[in-house]
Amino acid sequence: MAEKESDQCHCGKPLHYTDNRVKSFIQRMIKDCGEYIVVTLMGGTSYRVPRHYIALHGIRGSDLDRLGFEKISLTK
Repeated sequence: MAEKESDQCHCGKPLHYTDNRVKSFIQRMIKDCGEYIVVTLMGGTSYRVPRHYIALHGIRGSDLDRLGFEKISLTK
């Protein structure tokens, strides 16, 4: 069963897009690819990050842990 898309940004605010075209594009991406994207740093640490957060705020690898994104293991 697919997860329900959140209407809250990881920053704690309701989704705060200023351009409805961008919001629609991200919502289509979420429908097609899922709400989260796995971001893997050069050292091998991976995080599960919401697509909405990246679209609204951008992301720096050095901020992933501090911002409280879920750390995941990509073992085979």
